[in-house]
Amino acid sequence: MWKMCGFCGVLIFHNANEIQSAVKSWRAQGFKVAFVPTMGALHDGHLALVAQASQLSHVRVVCSIFVNPTQFNDPADLRAYPRNPANDLRLLSDQGRADALFLPEVDEVYPPDNLPATFTFGVLEEVMEGAMRPGHFRGVGQVVARLLQLVEADYLLLGEKDYQQFMVVRDLLRQLREKQAGPSRLSTPQVQGDERNSATGRVQGADAPSRPKIPELIMGTTHRDEGGLALSSRNQRLSTEGRTKARQIYAGLQYARLHWKHETPDHLVRIIQSKLAEVPEFQIEYIQLADSDTLTAVQDWKNHLSVRIFAAVWIEGVRLIDNTVVFP
Repeated sequence: MWKMCGFCGVLIFHNANEIQSAVKSWRAQGFKVAFVPTMGALHDGHLALVAQASQLSHVRVVCSIFVNPTQFNDPADLRAYPRNPANDLRLLSDQGRADALFLPEVDEVYPPDNLPATFTFGVLEEVMEGAMRPGHFRGVGQVVARLLQLVEADYLLLGEKDYQQFMVVRDLLRQLREKQAGPSRLSTPQVQGDERNSATGRVQGADAPSRPKIPELIMGTTHRDEGGLALSSRNQRLSTEGRTKARQIYAGLQYARLHWKHETPDHLVRIIQSKLAEVPEFQIEYIQLADSDTLTAVQDWKNHLSVRIFAAVWIEGVRLIDNTVVFP
């Protein structure tokens, strides 16, 4: 029997049998499933993704909240990650766009008797966030693959703010499609035992997802406050003063979009680093220009159809990331 929140009208599921029963019922009625995975501490950016999902044709919208331990390389960060499920449920209820909330426990996502699949993502996990947080994107690959097994979505919606994560998940879906299709001349995989290699990444392990439904991946735009700060769960920990100063991050990134034609990539990055260094509270981890499709570093403006600029900056013990298009 499905459980519905008594005061909000949102279906709440805690295990695989429940969510899969609901999905099967919806499909029998001709609906598709749009899935918005989150780690909770919801904000307007999450809600915008839920709203975007609800506008797809003839869908039921599932939002999940699961703080995934395998993508945290720092146990203190995992402990400090904001959690407020009661407020999350209230926000979803007030918005009225989600049909269901999936709230699995760790053992439901990662059953003790099953090893999760392991994925690699080539350069996508070696730069920027991947370099600063070793193992992070392998954890992302594990949890997304597993949640897709459980939810069996037709559409998967992720935000632009975590652009590198979006690219990793795009590659994950490619790997899953290739795994379903089997060896081909196009993918030229190498197969050894239970491992399967692809051009930029690999899925391995006897318990790798078996023929999951591969959803269409949709990006939602970054939502910002009135001063340009990208909304995130972590920045809810900032003081009012810290939030005001953090808005300088996006101002610096915008400088790149306005002035890239007049500077070399290296000099442009140095200018932005210098501008951000004027805020004494900032600790800059990286400012990086990267190709929008491959995330390889940009040494010159030639041979790039699209370039983005990425930043990771600490303030008040909170690590903030942001990115924006430089061109086109």
